[in-house]
Amino acid sequence: MSSESRTFIEEARRAQIIACAIEVLADHGYARTTMARIAKQAKISTGVISYHFGGKAQLIQAVVAEVARLATDLMIPRILAQPTAAEALRAYIESNLEFMRLHRKPLLALVEIITHQPGEEGGPGPYAEQAEVAITDLEKVLEWGRKSGEFRDFDQRSMAIAIRGVIDAVPGRLLNDPDFDLDLLTQELVTTFTLATRRQP
Repeated sequence: MSSESRTFIEEARRAQIIACAIEVLADHGYARTTMARIAKQAKISTGVISYHFGGKAQLIQAVVAEVARLATDLMIPRILAQPTAAEALRAYIESNLEFMRLHRKPLLALVEIITHQPGEEGGPGPYAEQAEVAITDLEKVLEWGRKSGEFRDFDQRSMAIAIRGVIDAVPGRLLNDPDFDLDLLTQELVTTFTLATRRQP
């Protein structure tokens, strides 16, 4: 077997394990997500998981990275396709909430991790790096709007944190109330932050 084939097979196995970890996290919660339960879901031994990830902490980090990849694959093309910063901000908000609609189990898995997985020795948790990336990416959109004259003069980081804070509050509501009107919320968030950022005539 060639090294290329081995790499392909290993990547496929890693993807399978991550997908099964997401299923178990979403269905059973963080506390009941064990290597044994994930192995059973994947129909493999726990040793196979250890071979690919080392331990639960590394697997959890891989789950966070995979959920982030799903989100960025959906969001980035939509945001970059916009001709103005105002429309890019709209696309940013809409695509964030669209991700929540389309990927409920990855979203629930991520919420379980954020809620229950502390950082090692009091350090940052497994989502801390991705959370910072989300804020800095949003700051780039806001900077675009300020430079183009579409947006008023405001502190970009403060505004980015405010927007992210509202978006990050949605999963808890959505998961506790599956019938929550996400379309209406999306419209209201777009309107709110359009008014909050735009330059007054």
